[in-house]
Amino acid sequence: MKNELYLLNYLKTKSEFYDPILSQADNIRGMMNEITPYDLSDEFYFKQDEFLQDRLSKLNVIDVNNLEFKDNIALYKGDITLLQADAIVNAGNAALLGCFIPLHSCIDNCIHSYAGLEVRRDIMDILKGREVDNGEVIVTKGYNLPAKYIFHTVGPIYEGIKRNDIDLALCYLNSLEQADKMGLKNIVFCSISTGVYGFPINRASDIAINTVRNYLKEHHSSLKVVFDLFSKFDYEIYERKLNKD
Repeated sequence: MKNELYLLNYLKTKSEFYDPILSQADNIRGMMNEITPYDLSDEFYFKQDEFLQDRLSKLNVIDVNNLEFKDNIALYKGDITLLQADAIVNAGNAALLGCFIPLHSCIDNCIHSYAGLEVRRDIMDILKGREVDNGEVIVTKGYNLPAKYIFHTVGPIYEGIKRNDIDLALCYLNSLEQADKMGLKNIVFCSISTGVYGFPINRASDIAINTVRNYLKEHHSSLKVVFDLFSKFDYEIYERKLNKD
């Protein structure tokens, strides 16, 4: 594979890429985004992991256990890929293979990029080309992320119909059930479907909060749940709703 050989050589030499506009990290990430890992070598994964672990060591990783929880729920504004947790939830499309657009800013691209191509490889092995339904959850290891596991789910594309609400609630409900089934102590949710899938943040936050609260209460679950919001606007919406009761 041409991309693998080029990227492997790049990881070995740490030489400057021919395009001076992009940083070394962006060049590597962009190439990784385009690779379908049918038969990547052990040497490739070793060099990739070495690079990603070196990157992570220079960043500020946050242990979710140090966040302030109320009724087992906490808020965090920031990068979900830097949270040390038992599981983080990734929102993808029906193939769950990550974003193939180089350097795209969606959460699916970020999580796959910084976890490593082992995640795409594992999803290919698990699904074998099958697409998943809205709300279904597939689990992989976190690999080069601080999180132990990644829960991959498919959020609905917003069309303003009742089915959208049900499918979004299933993303949260199925993730919570899976976390308890695995005996995990905490889980971090992104704001599922509120990005390119267009789900209104006010409506989506109501569904997310109500689903989590009802689950924790009805199942007497000790699971700690974190809502990770990237923007100040979204964070403040969740903050108001969680604090109004």
